[in-house]
Amino acid sequence: MRIQLKRYLGSLVFVFLLCLSVALGATAGVLFVYNSDLPQVNSLDDYRPSLITEVYADDGQVIGSFALERRIVVTSDQIPQVVKDAVVSVEDQNFYDHWGIDLYGIARASLKNMMAGRVVEGGSTLTQQLSKNLFLTPEQSFRRKIQEAMLSIQIERYYTKQQILTLYCNLHFMGHGQYGFAASAEYYFNKPLKDLNIEEAALLA
Repeated sequence: MRIQLKRYLGSLVFVFLLCLSVALGATAGVLFVYNSDLPQVNSLDDYRPSLITEVYADDGQVIGSFALERRIVVTSDQIPQVVKDAVVSVEDQNFYDHWGIDLYGIARASLKNMMAGRVVEGGSTLTQQLSKNLFLTPEQSFRRKIQEAMLSIQIERYYTKQQILTLYCNLHFMGHGQYGFAASAEYYFNKPLKDLNIEEAALLA
């Protein structure tokens, strides 16, 4: 009886290890294929987003402006803390703790979506959103989500949290042709980014 039990357990362990090896091999293969055509994230060092082109009169007054993407680029120091806190609170509460992917956030979102029977919450981190907006298409596919996750991990390796948050605040589409929080503050509230109060920052976020 003991011999049969040992044989049974041995076979069970063998099958488990075989399945695990196949799963790991398949995963490694998928990651290798999807990683082969990913862009280099260090290209962000040379990234120059499109800005507003302004036309001036002889006396120096602005008489017109043109832009496909109306954007005002700001540095990290020019983004008030209330705006940073609002973005992190709304988009990615674990932003300062994760490494590009928030496994807890994905699990939480999946549970809420299952309970609601539809998609009511996303599990993408702020870094994942940035990688999608910069490098990928908005298509909803397994391949794109895997590439998004891999790019996010690379971005977190090369750049600080403050650099990532600054890029997000400068590049994100905010409606009505406005890109970034600085341009949106002027468009929606007719004031510079530094003068936003907590309610206005929360609304933009």
